[in-house]
This record gives sequence, C-alpha cells and structure tokens, in this order.
Amino acid sequence: MTNEIDEKLERGRAVWEMTQTEGWQIIKGLIDKEVEIETKDLLDCPIEEDLEHKQLIKAYKKVLSMVDGVIKERDETAQSLRKE
Repeated sequence: MTNEIDEKLERGRAVWEMTQTEGWQIIKGLIDKEVEIETKDLLDCPIEEDLEHKQLIKAYKKVLSMVDGVIKERDETAQSLRKE
C-alpha cells in the first residue's frame, strides 16, 4: 500500500512540475487553440463531418484531463495522508 501511495505522490509531483514549465504552457496553448479551431469547424461543417471534429475535440481534451487527473489524484492522496 505504501508503494502505491508513494507512486501516486511521485507521479503527481512529476506531472505537476511538468505543468510549471514553459514547454508545457506552449503545448497547452496549442491544444487549447486546436480545440477552439475544431469547435468552430464543427459548427460550420456538413453534418457528415461532425463525428470527425467531435473525436478530435475529445482527444485534445482527454490529454488535458489526464494531466489534471494525475495532479488531482496526488492532491487527494496527500490530503488523505494528512488526515491520518
């Protein structure tokens, strides 16, 4: 159990540190811009292209969600440890 907790904390720390870098800020900005472009394209495209744009939007958002999820897991684990 301790190994699992340590792994969650370490993984969360590493991902959080990544989000603090200039490189991540650039990538996040590019992802946000792509989501915005795909959303506009979705509104203007023929109905038969809807699915393609929706899948791209979901894929971009999934990356950001994964990063947020790892950091949230670290925070929840740390909070649980403090309560013990």
